[in-house]
Amino acid sequence: MAVNIIIAGVLGRMGREIAAVALADPDTRLVGCTEAPSHEAIGKNAGALLGAAGMELELRPSMEALPVENSVIINFTSPDATCDLLRQISGRGANVVIGTTGLSAEQVALVNDYAREGAVVFSPNMGLGMNLLFHLTHVVASRLGEAFDIEIIEAHHRHKKDAPSGTAKRLGEIAAGARHRSYDRDAQHGRQGATGERPRGEIGMHAVRGGDIVGDHTVLFAGPGERLELKHSAQSRATFARGAVTAAKWLQSRSPGIYSMQDVLGL
Repeated sequence: MAVNIIIAGVLGRMGREIAAVALADPDTRLVGCTEAPSHEAIGKNAGALLGAAGMELELRPSMEALPVENSVIINFTSPDATCDLLRQISGRGANVVIGTTGLSAEQVALVNDYAREGAVVFSPNMGLGMNLLFHLTHVVASRLGEAFDIEIIEAHHRHKKDAPSGTAKRLGEIAAGARHRSYDRDAQHGRQGATGERPRGEIGMHAVRGGDIVGDHTVLFAGPGERLELKHSAQSRATFARGAVTAAKWLQSRSPGIYSMQDVLGL
């Protein structure tokens, strides 16, 4: 049986990519989509807007009139819009895939609270390759030890609104955790001026913004006499869209709780 999908922010860059993947997948059915209440296309046929000939689906300003109880919602909207969505579906037991980054601690707490009533896949990156990089970063950080310094460099398009990226932050958290250290304590966001000698255990975080870079992440382990670099480059947002739809299909029959893409992929 096909999984019913609802896409929040369907006319955004990621929303359109997710819609294209969901519409092409015989195991999913697009049953609803939303945009910001102020969007000029509200009330119009989303099928026509997405280039899906023959599909009649009204673009809605919220989740209130949509069949969320029998669907999986995919959300890559802003942090504030994500929280609004969770409030709209509270009490309805909907399952949600969240790929939004840049959430505050309070907003993450709201996601965790919602997961008591619905199943949530919450991941800063839905790509298979990147989730393998998460795994490899843990392995390498734990095996090499603190004789190897860690620097994380990420690059994204000029329109990205948060830095460092959620993916880079997650890499930092994984690296710190592998060494039984704290990312919040050890992260150093860029360097300038007379910084002095690099402290042991520090994790350097560096963000590059420019052009239309989809997403590059490098984890550099620099030790005495040798250096190891792990790198992932996303060539298209379709990579993340495919992962999000895969997560939605996996999530359909799950019990309430927080899950990661590594759970989805069995890593």
